[in-house]
Amino acid sequence: MSSYKVKYHKNSVLLLAMAGIPVFFISLMFYFLFNIPTPSSELLILGLTVLLVSVIFLLLIWVKDTQIFVAAKVSLDDHGITIKLKRTAFLYRRSLFFSSWKNVDRITEMFDNHNGGFFYQIAFKSPNFVINLGALKNADPEAHQFFKALQYYQDHKITKETFGPPEKPSFSLGM
Repeated sequence: MSSYKVKYHKNSVLLLAMAGIPVFFISLMFYFLFNIPTPSSELLILGLTVLLVSVIFLLLIWVKDTQIFVAAKVSLDDHGITIKLKRTAFLYRRSLFFSSWKNVDRITEMFDNHNGGFFYQIAFKSPNFVINLGALKNADPEAHQFFKALQYYQDHKITKETFGPPEKPSFSLGM
Protein backbone atom coordinates (compact mmCIF):
# COMPACT_ATOMS: atom_id res chain seq x y z
CA MET A 1 0.00 0.00 0.00
CA SER A 2 1.38 3.37 -1.03
CA SER A 3 0.43 6.57 0.80
CA TYR A 4 0.76 10.11 -0.50
CA LYS A 5 0.10 13.59 0.82
CA VAL A 6 -2.09 15.62 -1.52
CA LYS A 7 -4.46 18.59 -1.64
CA TYR A 8 -8.13 17.53 -1.63
CA HIS A 9 -11.33 19.33 -2.56
CA LYS A 10 -14.77 18.74 -4.04
CA ASN A 11 -16.18 20.96 -6.78
CA SER A 12 -19.62 21.00 -5.15
CA VAL A 13 -18.19 22.32 -1.87
CA LEU A 14 -16.13 24.93 -3.73
CA LEU A 15 -19.18 26.13 -5.66
CA LEU A 16 -21.40 26.18 -2.58
CA ALA A 17 -18.88 28.16 -0.53
CA MET A 18 -17.91 30.61 -3.27
CA ALA A 19 -21.56 31.39 -4.04
CA GLY A 20 -23.28 30.92 -0.68
CA ILE A 21 -20.91 32.88 1.56
CA PRO A 22 -20.93 36.09 -0.54
CA VAL A 23 -24.72 35.99 -0.95
CA PHE A 24 -25.19 35.61 2.81
CA PHE A 25 -22.73 38.34 3.77
CA ILE A 26 -23.81 40.78 1.06
CA SER A 27 -27.39 40.37 2.28
CA LEU A 28 -26.15 41.05 5.81
CA MET A 29 -24.22 44.09 4.55
CA PHE A 30 -27.35 45.53 2.88
CA TYR A 31 -29.33 44.92 6.07
CA PHE A 32 -26.83 47.01 8.06
CA LEU A 33 -26.58 49.70 5.39
CA PHE A 34 -30.36 50.10 5.11
CA ASN A 35 -30.71 50.34 8.89
CA ILE A 36 -28.21 53.19 9.27
CA PRO A 37 -29.98 56.37 10.38
CA THR A 38 -30.87 58.59 7.41
CA PRO A 39 -28.85 61.70 8.38
CA SER A 40 -25.56 59.69 8.32
CA SER A 41 -22.61 61.05 6.40
CA GLU A 42 -21.63 59.64 3.04
CA LEU A 43 -18.13 59.03 4.37
CA LEU A 44 -19.53 56.78 7.14
CA ILE A 45 -21.58 54.76 4.65
CA LEU A 46 -18.63 54.47 2.26
CA GLY A 47 -16.30 53.41 5.08
CA LEU A 48 -18.76 50.81 6.36
CA THR A 49 -19.24 49.43 2.85
CA VAL A 50 -15.48 49.15 2.25
CA LEU A 51 -15.01 47.49 5.64
CA LEU A 52 -17.77 44.92 5.06
CA VAL A 53 -16.59 44.09 1.51
CA SER A 54 -13.03 43.66 2.85
CA VAL A 55 -14.27 41.30 5.58
CA ILE A 56 -16.17 39.23 2.97
CA PHE A 57 -13.05 39.07 0.77
CA LEU A 58 -10.78 38.00 3.65
CA LEU A 59 -13.33 35.45 4.85
CA LEU A 60 -13.51 33.89 1.38
CA ILE A 61 -9.72 33.61 1.20
CA TRP A 62 -9.64 31.99 4.66
CA VAL A 63 -12.42 29.53 3.77
CA LYS A 64 -10.72 28.62 0.50
CA ASP A 65 -7.31 28.07 2.06
CA THR A 66 -8.38 26.26 5.23
CA GLN A 67 -11.80 24.71 4.66
CA ILE A 68 -12.17 23.93 0.95
CA PHE A 69 -8.64 22.92 -0.10
CA VAL A 70 -7.47 20.60 2.67
CA ALA A 71 -4.41 18.39 3.02
CA ALA A 72 -5.16 14.69 2.81
CA LYS A 73 -3.37 11.39 2.92
CA VAL A 74 -4.31 9.11 0.04
CA SER A 75 -3.52 5.40 0.09
CA LEU A 76 -3.67 3.30 -3.05
CA ASP A 77 -3.61 -0.49 -3.22
CA ASP A 78 -5.12 -3.33 -5.24
CA HIS A 79 -8.37 -3.13 -3.26
CA GLY A 80 -9.11 0.56 -3.75
CA ILE A 81 -8.40 4.11 -2.71
CA THR A 82 -8.50 5.48 0.85
CA ILE A 83 -8.62 9.21 1.54
CA LYS A 84 -8.07 10.59 5.02
CA LEU A 85 -8.27 14.33 5.63
CA LYS A 86 -5.39 15.62 7.75
CA ARG A 87 -7.69 17.90 9.74
CA THR A 88 -11.41 18.36 10.04
CA ALA A 89 -13.11 20.99 7.93
CA PHE A 90 -16.67 22.16 8.57
CA LEU A 91 -17.52 21.87 4.85
CA TYR A 92 -16.69 18.14 4.72
CA ARG A 93 -18.80 15.76 6.77
CA ARG A 94 -16.46 12.79 6.49
CA SER A 95 -12.75 12.77 7.21
CA LEU A 96 -12.16 9.17 6.07
CA PHE A 97 -13.30 7.63 2.81
CA PHE A 98 -12.64 4.26 1.13
CA SER A 99 -13.77 3.11 -2.29
CA SER A 100 -12.97 -0.03 -4.24
CA TRP A 101 -11.73 0.40 -7.79
CA LYS A 102 -15.07 -0.99 -9.01
CA ASN A 103 -16.77 2.11 -7.58
CA VAL A 104 -14.47 4.51 -9.47
CA ASP A 105 -16.17 5.73 -12.62
CA ARG A 106 -13.28 7.66 -14.15
CA ILE A 107 -10.00 9.39 -13.40
CA THR A 108 -9.18 12.49 -15.42
CA GLU A 109 -5.95 14.45 -15.52
CA MET A 110 -6.71 18.18 -15.56
CA PHE A 111 -4.52 21.28 -15.96
CA ASP A 112 -4.75 23.85 -13.16
CA ASN A 113 -4.59 27.30 -14.78
CA HIS A 114 -4.26 29.02 -11.41
CA ASN A 115 -1.21 27.09 -10.14
CA GLY A 116 0.25 25.99 -13.46
CA GLY A 117 0.28 22.30 -12.57
CA PHE A 118 -1.83 19.21 -12.97
CA PHE A 119 -4.42 17.63 -10.70
CA TYR A 120 -6.53 14.51 -10.91
CA GLN A 121 -10.30 14.44 -10.86
CA ILE A 122 -11.82 11.17 -9.62
CA ALA A 123 -15.50 10.44 -10.20
CA PHE A 124 -17.25 7.81 -8.08
CA LYS A 125 -20.35 5.83 -9.00
CA SER A 126 -22.12 5.33 -5.68
CA PRO A 127 -22.57 7.81 -4.12
CA ASN A 128 -22.17 9.89 -7.25
CA PHE A 129 -19.62 12.64 -6.59
CA VAL A 130 -16.31 13.99 -7.87
CA ILE A 131 -13.15 14.86 -5.95
CA ASN A 132 -10.00 16.66 -7.01
CA LEU A 133 -6.53 15.67 -5.84
CA GLY A 134 -3.54 17.90 -6.51
CA ALA A 135 -0.03 18.53 -5.31
CA LEU A 136 0.62 20.28 -2.01
CA LYS A 137 2.94 23.26 -2.14
CA ASN A 138 6.61 22.21 -2.32
CA ALA A 139 5.67 18.52 -2.72
CA ASP A 140 6.15 18.04 -6.45
CA PRO A 141 8.26 14.82 -6.28
CA GLU A 142 5.68 13.10 -4.04
CA ALA A 143 2.83 14.36 -6.23
CA HIS A 144 4.58 12.97 -9.31
CA GLN A 145 4.86 9.55 -7.61
CA PHE A 146 1.18 9.73 -6.62
CA PHE A 147 0.08 10.63 -10.15
CA LYS A 148 2.15 7.75 -11.55
CA ALA A 149 0.60 5.27 -9.10
CA LEU A 150 -2.90 6.60 -9.78
CA GLN A 151 -2.34 6.23 -13.50
CA TYR A 152 -1.21 2.63 -12.97
CA TYR A 153 -4.42 1.80 -11.09
CA GLN A 154 -6.46 3.63 -13.70
CA ASP A 155 -4.94 1.51 -16.45
CA HIS A 156 -5.13 -1.82 -14.59
CA LYS A 157 -8.05 -1.70 -12.13
CA ILE A 158 -10.78 0.50 -13.55
CA THR A 159 -12.99 -1.36 -15.99
CA LYS A 160 -13.88 0.62 -19.06
CA GLU A 161 -16.95 -1.45 -19.93
CA THR A 162 -18.88 -4.02 -17.97
CA PHE A 163 -21.06 -6.80 -19.31
CA GLY A 164 -23.75 -8.63 -17.42
CA PRO A 165 -25.50 -7.51 -14.24
CA PRO A 166 -23.76 -4.63 -12.45
CA GLU A 167 -21.95 -5.53 -9.27
CA LYS A 168 -22.71 -3.59 -6.13
CA PRO A 169 -19.64 -1.41 -5.51
CA SER A 170 -17.75 -1.65 -2.25
CA PHE A 171 -17.99 1.66 -0.41
CA SER A 172 -17.61 2.81 3.17
CA LEU A 173 -17.54 6.11 5.01
CA GLY A 174 -15.70 6.48 8.27
CA MET A 175 -15.60 9.27 10.75
